[in-house]
Amino acid sequence: SLLMDSFKIVPYLPEHGDQIIASGMNDKLMAIDASYTNHRLDISEPGLSFTLLKDDEPIVAGGVIPMWQGVAEGWVLSSKQIFDYKIKAAGSIKKRLDYICKNNNIQRLQSAVKAEFLIGVRFAEWLGLTKEGLMKKYGLDGSDYWRMVKIYELHR
Repeated sequence: SLLMDSFKIVPYLPEHGDQIIASGMNDKLMAIDASYTNHRLDISEPGLSFTLLKDDEPIVAGGVIPMWQGVAEGWVLSSKQIFDYKIKAAGSIKKRLDYICKNNNIQRLQSAVKAEFLIGVRFAEWLGLTKEGLMKKYGLDGSDYWRMVKIYELHR
């Protein structure tokens, strides 16, 4: 689906994640996490993940990983280019995540956000997630993370 200004949303592929990481993550705190590729929470599941491209370069990718009925873990990988296209990128992530959750009957979208990664925490809040609790020593490096959650009312 084409957006104006050579922006495109396409299904996510693992190489998009590799390109985003190679081009430089949006925060050095995240680069540390992403370097653990065997723990990277990105899956290219059709209909559950997407990439925003600008001139065929991945700017940001995101998606959800179903855990069990009605519950999914959300993930976002973004390059430092996201700062050049903040409004566009943020808006398309928000719309697409909501669409994925509603389409897949997800009533609880949860994510772990590194506590000291303030931009990430603010971004998750902007997406509509709220802090549910602080997970002490959750990170691979022993850092604390917020468990952040968005609840969707399902209309059956």
